[in-house]
Amino acid sequence: MLSKIKIAFFYWLIWIGIFEIARVIFILYNIAEIENSGLIISKSLFYGLRMDASMATYILIPVCLFLILSLFISFFSNKTIYRIYTGIILIPVLLIILCDLPAYKAWGYRLDATPLKYLQTPGEAWASISHLPVFWFIVGFIVMYKILYRAFVSFFNSQQLALKSMERKWMQLLLLIIFTAAQIIPLRGGLQLAPINQSSVYYSTDNFSNLTAINVTWNFFHSLSLDLENKDNPFTYLNEKTAKSELIKLYADSGTTTALIDSSIIKPNVIVIVWESLTKKVIDANQHEITITPGFNQLKKEGVYFSDVYASGDRTDKGIVAVLSGYPAQPITSIVKVPQKAAKLPKLPLVFANQHYQTSFYYGGELEFANMKSYLLGSGFKNFTEKSDFDTKDQNSKWGAHDGVVKNKILADLKHTSSPFFTTWLTLSSHEPYETPVSPYIKGDDDVSQFTNSLHYTDAVVSDFVNECKKMPFWKNTILIIIADHGHRLPRSERKIEDFKIPMLWLGGALCKTGVEINNTCSQIDLATTLLSQLKMNNNAFSWSKNIMSDQSKSWAYFSFNNGFGFVEQKQYFIFDNVGKSVMEENKISDSTLYQKGKALEQMSFGDYLGR
Repeated sequence: MLSKIKIAFFYWLIWIGIFEIARVIFILYNIAEIENSGLIISKSLFYGLRMDASMATYILIPVCLFLILSLFISFFSNKTIYRIYTGIILIPVLLIILCDLPAYKAWGYRLDATPLKYLQTPGEAWASISHLPVFWFIVGFIVMYKILYRAFVSFFNSQQLALKSMERKWMQLLLLIIFTAAQIIPLRGGLQLAPINQSSVYYSTDNFSNLTAINVTWNFFHSLSLDLENKDNPFTYLNEKTAKSELIKLYADSGTTTALIDSSIIKPNVIVIVWESLTKKVIDANQHEITITPGFNQLKKEGVYFSDVYASGDRTDKGIVAVLSGYPAQPITSIVKVPQKAAKLPKLPLVFANQHYQTSFYYGGELEFANMKSYLLGSGFKNFTEKSDFDTKDQNSKWGAHDGVVKNKILADLKHTSSPFFTTWLTLSSHEPYETPVSPYIKGDDDVSQFTNSLHYTDAVVSDFVNECKKMPFWKNTILIIIADHGHRLPRSERKIEDFKIPMLWLGGALCKTGVEINNTCSQIDLATTLLSQLKMNNNAFSWSKNIMSDQSKSWAYFSFNNGFGFVEQKQYFIFDNVGKSVMEENKISDSTLYQKGKALEQMSFGDYLGR
């Protein structure tokens, strides 16, 4: 009488076992993280059980329905239907489990639906993963699939008689209905009021331990279900009045601006180089006793160097918006993914275009990547140069054209570009897979060596670009700004905050100050208002950007990442996990209002995003 229920129960247990094994594989793949987590990581096998059980229940419910139908329709008594169903389910589950391994290593969070947005540009997507051992992942998938599928086949073969059982048919039906209805308990993670979510399995102050407890398959499908068009702000930590009050205080500024640009120069040219993954960690640093960015290290002595800058987000599509629109990144999405919202943002190139500047954007890859093209086309750029504009022989990177090729194109164009002009260059060579068109200068097959070598290559290219610009007539009337699109997890640091720190450098003949270091804590988003203030252009539309060079401007920075954010003031900071609703890292908190300031920024900035 209980034979069919036993089938369902043991089927459920097998899936839980699979998810526990997947957790062990994830831990072993990221074994370097255990150095900070210690033995506490083993607890994730226990704390993650609730989410494993929930995901296993989602998979189980169709089997329960099949078993109920088997009492009336002989087709559902055949083991083949269960084998086919399981074989189909195994495909996405194993793909998610395997793809999660390099995803965490690259991004620092468990796999969710984020990578799906890159499938619109398959060439760029392939460039992102081509450096990975794709062949061995495919082999691993095939081997794991065969082993697990055969295990399930053996299980259903052993249950053939139970599947066909009609003993006390109506009693079996009643028990199966009760059993199926009871699955709501593991499905929602227990009897508590709120259904299970990621924070339900968090158990430690160590972030990696908490992330390990997450069932990545559950996490992926949960992210697919999120309604990003919902106008309810999920980051409402303060009442509206308090949040607005904190925002007003953070942006209060009635001070005097220190001039960086020669005021006698009318409409100076502006060149903005957005350097892929230029983390502050590599500035003045060595790898294998080789200086990583010798060119940048020298150039920062010649201009105005901002030494305490933080990226607004952790991806290029967020960085471009931060630089060109002075708009903060969102923790669970990116505004460029919603063109109707991105279209409402203020944009630096549009401001300059309205002042009769010639505007151009250069990128060696495909502009469609991460949906950036829709944003850039409405940004005021009149001329675009991208992958398709280069000869096939010059598309020497998996992404497209390497930085050296793009540099030559920009220099050639600038010779024939009349002033004033506003030119933006997004580099790409220091993006994964960290390949360069020349022999490695920093040798080594490990990720850090390859990454720093790619930065060393781009450093040489950018330095040469600046030196060539110095020889051109326009240089004396030009401001050249170098800033990163985002930081990077490499080289590894003990503090997560270091992953968001980036350099910013102003150069050019139009500067009235040189050899200056500005150590005010500021953000990537502050570039817009700071630049416009220097040029005495209207910056009112850039309400999320502040003027770094005002003597009354507050010294702080806010950044966000996948479902978390950080807030920094000089000498104190904290990083907050929205899932666990807890501080995951902090230092020297002497001001108890610091947490309120950060929460107000996340709440109000995401509210602004929802309202656009």
